[in-house]
Amino acid sequence: MFLALADLVDQHYVLSDRARTHADAIRSHAGELAGHLPDIDAANTALRTLVPDRHLCLRPTRPSVVQDIADTPDDARAGGIHQVESLVGGLCLVEFHPVFPAPDRALPALRAAARRAAGSRGLVIDLRRCFGGDTDTAALIHGWLLGPTPIHLGRFEHRGHPSTDYVSDPDVGAHYGAPVRVLTSAGTFSGGEDIAYVQQALGRARVVGEQTCGGAHPVEHFSLPGDHSCQIPVARSVIEATGGNWEGIGVTPDTVCPADRALDHARRELADLDAVPPRHATITETAPTAVPARSRPEW
Repeated sequence: MFLALADLVDQHYVLSDRARTHADAIRSHAGELAGHLPDIDAANTALRTLVPDRHLCLRPTRPSVVQDIADTPDDARAGGIHQVESLVGGLCLVEFHPVFPAPDRALPALRAAARRAAGSRGLVIDLRRCFGGDTDTAALIHGWLLGPTPIHLGRFEHRGHPSTDYVSDPDVGAHYGAPVRVLTSAGTFSGGEDIAYVQQALGRARVVGEQTCGGAHPVEHFSLPGDHSCQIPVARSVIEATGGNWEGIGVTPDTVCPADRALDHARRELADLDAVPPRHATITETAPTAVPARSRPEW
């Protein structure tokens, strides 16, 4: 199985100058890696010592607990939103957990959350337990915060074929304009990091909490022998505002503090701001549009 994984990495890993090196490392340690099975977590831990890209990993035959939660259709988390809460002082908290699902699942929940947040004098977006997800859904979240005009955020560079644009998507319909704080932890990963990184880079939000995990390479899934599968990074995020990304580094908060204190810090920062007129946090009605088919890889 690990020899097959090595071949896939050689063929598809986004950084072509590193693909052969990573593949050879996996081949030379295939027996050692196989010795960790059936413990997928142990195998992935060993794999990360060979390839320093946290997006490259085996996936269990049975969907993980995170995927089980994300796939529960009658749960608010099916939209990637764990909770929406009104806070003292006219603030609103929206927590994303565990992952961003595809737009057809996420959009109804995002629209409901946006309506709940409209009129608040400040917004706290909690990504401390957000582990990534769908890039098209991330574009919807950016559109909610950046307004009704699509903004070119950057591009996804692919190996062997043209880059694809990364553009904010205003289809949530409620465009939030009041101050924003984004909460992060050391476990915030992938698409969660994208929200923090892009909003910080554009000056739209301040990030509060811990340095994040450091995964900026969108993935695709591949089958492996023995009913296993893997995900392999097939694209590189390049954010226009910085010309780079957060791969291997993470997002550095504007206010660094322990994750369990981040909400308190964010609330104090927002409380210190002058009240924002409600017109800056109102709903802009737009006609709902059909959710397009996937146009980019996922995180």
